[in-house]
Amino acid sequence: MSTTPPPPAAPPPVDLAEKVPEAWRPYVDRAALARVEAFLGGEVAAGRRIQPLRAQVFRALELVGPDDVRVVLCGQDPYPTPGVPIGLAFAVTPEAPVPGSLRNMFTELQADLGLPLPSSGDLTPWASAGALLLNASLTVAPNAPASHSAAGWHDVTFELLRRLATARTGLVFLALGRHAQNVVQRLPLDGHRVVTAAHPSPMSARMFHGSRPYSRTDQALVELGGPPFDWRLP
Repeated sequence: MSTTPPPPAAPPPVDLAEKVPEAWRPYVDRAALARVEAFLGGEVAAGRRIQPLRAQVFRALELVGPDDVRVVLCGQDPYPTPGVPIGLAFAVTPEAPVPGSLRNMFTELQADLGLPLPSSGDLTPWASAGALLLNASLTVAPNAPASHSAAGWHDVTFELLRRLATARTGLVFLALGRHAQNVVQRLPLDGHRVVTAAHPSPMSARMFHGSRPYSRTDQALVELGGPPFDWRLP
């Protein structure tokens, strides 16, 4: 007597909605986030690792509330190097070697504003000072760059930025590279400023160096009626 095989087990739930800081929940498209949860649930079911740690996925939102954002720095996706992303665009753990893109950002920071070179790649002080360091994708598989670019994260993060730009005035969007610039140009930008520069990747560093993105961001903030940004890092 034949028996019908049981249906395949559903992927284990990955509940991201409860991790979104309360102040940011009105800015998040829950349907889009549910699609990301389904994708990540499938990754977990298949035994594939995800980074950063689940507690750090929304760290960019935990460190600055929507009313306190002054600068928005758009990244693409977390670093794929195992164990180094911390939920902030361009940033890594204090113990990790500084990646090439971030090293170029630090070199330009010193040349542009005369600040000392930071001792690590942890950009937490920028986030705490009012910078939203948001990647387009908030997760990645270790050793697999852009592996979650089709997970649905782009819908979540773009809608968050769109709602933020609609609700606020006086933001400066610092768009480094073509990808970030394509995202920002689709936003409602009335009452905001945009500062663009080449991506700091070693492949485009020649065009990035000398672009003075930090002082130009400060100038835009002052023109909007606020003080310059505190770019100091330990």
